[in-house]
Amino acid sequence: MRHLRPRDAIIAVNHRCNTFCAMCDIWSKPDRHELPPDFYRRLPKSLKNINVSGGEPFMRDDLPEIIAVLRDHLDNPRFVFSTNGMLTDKIVKQAVEMSPVAIRVSVDGVGEVHDKIRNVKGCFERVTGTVRKLKEAGIKDLGIACTGSKDNPGALADVKRLAVELGVDYVCSVVHSSELYFGDQGDMVPRDARTRRDLYDISREQLRSTRPKDWFRAYYTDGILDYIDGKPRREPCTAAVHHIHVDHHGVVFPCNILNRPLGDLKELSWEEIEAAAGTEDVLRDVSQCKIQCWMSCTVAPGMKRNPLPPIQWVAKRWLAGATPRSRSAA
Repeated sequence: MRHLRPRDAIIAVNHRCNTFCAMCDIWSKPDRHELPPDFYRRLPKSLKNINVSGGEPFMRDDLPEIIAVLRDHLDNPRFVFSTNGMLTDKIVKQAVEMSPVAIRVSVDGVGEVHDKIRNVKGCFERVTGTVRKLKEAGIKDLGIACTGSKDNPGALADVKRLAVELGVDYVCSVVHSSELYFGDQGDMVPRDARTRRDLYDISREQLRSTRPKDWFRAYYTDGILDYIDGKPRREPCTAAVHHIHVDHHGVVFPCNILNRPLGDLKELSWEEIEAAAGTEDVLRDVSQCKIQCWMSCTVAPGMKRNPLPPIQWVAKRWLAGATPRSRSAA
């Protein structure tokens, strides 16, 4: 039996949303089923980094109770909330109550570009207002997350500049498909020259930063270009072993992409899931996965476990003049 000791998890605490994003189907298939806070004591005690997601997680009124349960159950975990930022007052109130937590607000363009992606008029002004109020409230670990798609060319760089103006962190990604989460978004993957140039420029800027953390982000950002081009991922996937996804029904998956359940935490303990005969089959499917996704939630655990490949990449790029790759390749 192979031991599963995940340190990272995405927890979808609900499956409903108050925006209507072009690159996600959750809003079109709402499900009001939500697990009570005490359920989350069933998560593996090895967890250290938990991304609290949904749907829109702040549509729940009892998030502070869930976090209190997890803090009691786990050993000093870090919580990162992924939010669309629409429920400003509620987000700020609960973030302060749950502090210290990290908040990542999704912004997929500046002004009307974001409103169009989210299909909500005035959305951009509301969510940037949320970022400002979170900052005023003293939330230190605060950032913006931008997802590139065929519908927002240029947004990755525009939102990066916005993050600098607001004085908050920044992370980017591109659209992925998922049977169990985002839906089929294959035709939304951006392959335009402007998105490629943005990724190149962002990676170069991160590589030239004085913060080592940004050098690793440069490696991740550059890897998005490989994903766009359909190349094999440069990091072996550690899903199921070091990372899990728990959906709003309590079913555990290796990640939020591969539709291959490990087990149901409502019916089985984590130890029973780990010992189940089918676990080895799931791990085999993970190792043979053809999706080749490149998302920070599954890439970061592998980088933490084996930092040598990104360190070698950074060193090679520094010797080449601190450029991620030739601009023509981008």
